[in-house]
Formats: sequence, structure tokens, C-alpha cells
Amino acid sequence: MSESTSLVVNLLPKNIRQSSAIGAEIQLAPGMPILNVEELTRKDEDTLRQALLKNQVVIIKQKGIDPTVLPKLAKIFDSNATDIHSAGENAVSNPRNILSAYKTGRIPRAPQVGIVGSGRFQDYEGIKELEVVHLVGFSGWWHMDTPFYERLPGEVTILHSIRMPNMPDQKIKFPDGEEKQIAAGATAFFSGARAFEILTPEEQEFALNTTVTYAPQAYEYIRQCKASEDGLTIPRFGREVPVEKRSDWAWDKVAEHPMVWRNPLNPDRPFLQFHGCCVYKLTTRDPHTGAITVLDNVEEVRKVVYNMQRKIYTARNIYAHRWEEGGLVVFHNRGVMHSITGQLLKHKEDDDKRRLLWQCTMTSTKPPKPFRDYEGVNDSGYARV
Repeated sequence: MSESTSLVVNLLPKNIRQSSAIGAEIQLAPGMPILNVEELTRKDEDTLRQALLKNQVVIIKQKGIDPTVLPKLAKIFDSNATDIHSAGENAVSNPRNILSAYKTGRIPRAPQVGIVGSGRFQDYEGIKELEVVHLVGFSGWWHMDTPFYERLPGEVTILHSIRMPNMPDQKIKFPDGEEKQIAAGATAFFSGARAFEILTPEEQEFALNTTVTYAPQAYEYIRQCKASEDGLTIPRFGREVPVEKRSDWAWDKVAEHPMVWRNPLNPDRPFLQFHGCCVYKLTTRDPHTGAITVLDNVEEVRKVVYNMQRKIYTARNIYAHRWEEGGLVVFHNRGVMHSITGQLLKHKEDDDKRRLLWQCTMTSTKPPKPFRDYEGVNDSGYARV
């Protein structure tokens, strides 16, 4: 007798998904009010994996979960996940790194789980004084969870909502004049598959044959830079931190990934996946002649990738998750880009406007696979020296 599943997968309503190709909700069994990974069958685990890799973001509505469960849940989706948070064993505190501005914390009894949000908290999870920062702006930086140095991106990130701000909805305004109403503190996503789909045939061919090299110590490199209004690029060059003022680095630890990634369960569905603010160099191979072209002018590199990625930035292609306290979101870190949203920083002292989430994102031991595999392609995840 075949093993059954107690989980039910429902796509989000069409008026929410629109053309984003994102979003499904997992309904737990009646006797499982809170997700218990110890009770999941192999069929349950397969159901979870398929739901995620087809829809990129899955939502589990519940009330609470122990932080030590989150790393176990992450490994259901990524058997190659390590027990190390993608940002490292400790929260980023080096002032050279732009990520230190968020003042994220870590849960002592679950060091793979970070604490993100906005506001000050006392005696929280063994931390006497905790302050987390939600930076100003609707689109901070569209990104995937990885440092682009020394560690590979994990397959998934898990977010768990502890506290949400009691505030009116806010709006994102798009370049085409459209607006999208979102919850204050929503997490926004767009699909790499959808981003590839809307490219021209010529752009698709270029992307399929291109490798992206990221800046050495990428988040130190852009620390003083300001993102574009849409959060997809850095429009003005000149504030980048020079090499001699960055932490020590070596080329063989610098991230280098294909521009288009292969989905583990949907091998025929290409995903355009890159961080437009951290790009440094593009290497393109002509599939007919084998000739290699290198573009290493950072300003030009940014223009090229921005002109490709900016097409996704429309109201119908963005899914903005409306958080409920206690809710759980698992997103495909190798299949979407995501961003914080909203104007919360000025409310950080207001008790009912604080925002608190747990974030579990663990580095993987296996690099992303290129969608188009060819002789000489770099599949190591790091720059070739």
C-alpha cells in the first residue's frame, strides 16, 4: 500500500498570484495545529518539496513554532544544507558590511535562525537587549540570501512571523504608473522563471550563455552606494569601496554563478537569478564558435543586467506577502528574489508598530546548476583563478 500525505496544497487565488507565478498555501492535517517535522511522512516531504519548487513561495498558517524546528524543516527542501546560517556563524556586525545596518540577531538555542524586523526588544530569546532595524524605503535591495563570498546560496529560506506592525496598508508605485496596495512590513518576491520568460529571445540566449562574477566582498563593495528606486541596481557609479578598504579576500572564494539556473524538480524551466547591485563581471560564451567575451566595466555590467531584470518590476509580477502573526513562509532562495518593503524606521519606538520575524537560511554544499550545461562551464560556485 502506497504512503499517503495529510497535507493539502492550494494555489493562492488568481487575484493575488496575478502573473507572478508565485504562491501556494499548505493546509496541515486536522490533528497537526503546528507543523511537526517528526510526524511528516516521506510523501508529506515530497508534497512540500513539489509545492515549493513549482510555486517558489509556500505559506503555512499556524500559531507558533519552536526555532530549533526551522533548520530541520529547511533540510527537507535541501539535503545539502549545512548547519551554518548563510551570513556565517554569527550575525553580521562588521561595519564594513552594508548588512550590519540591519542589526540582525541570532537565537542562542538555534544559531541557524536569525532575528530580523524593526524595533527594540528586552529579554528576548536569551538576548537581554535586542534592536533590529528596518531600513527606509519600499524596495531596499532585491536579493537572494547569500553573501556572494565563501559560502554558497541555500536552496530555501524560512521566515516565521512573531510580531507585525499595527499600521494601515501602504502602496508601492511602479514605473508604469500602476500602484500595488500592500501590508506594512510585507515581504515582496518576484520569480526568476517569470523574469526569464518575459525576456526577448535574444536576451534569453545571452542569459543562457553568460556567467556572473560578483564583486569581491560584495556587500562591503556597495556599502556606501544607494540603490535605484526600484531596488534592482545602483544607478550611479563612484561610491564603491576600493579594494584596499575591504576585508581580506581571495578570488577562489568569490561567488561566480550562471545567469540562468536549473530548478531541481522542473528541469525544463529556466530561472534568471542574479543580484543586480552586486554584479562585477559578465563572461559570455558563443555557443556556435566557443568564443568568450568578457565585460568587466562595472557600470556597463549593471546597465546590461538592469535592462533585463527591470522588466519584471510591475504590479502583476510582484507577490507581496501579507503577514499574519505565527505564520510560516518557505521560499525558494534559488528561484526568487525578495525584498523588505515599507516605511517603518520612523516608528521604531512605537510598541504596536514593531516588527519581528525569525529567518532560517543555511548555506548549501552544492552550487546552483546552470540551465545550459556546456564544456568548460564553471559549475563550482566560485570564481576561477
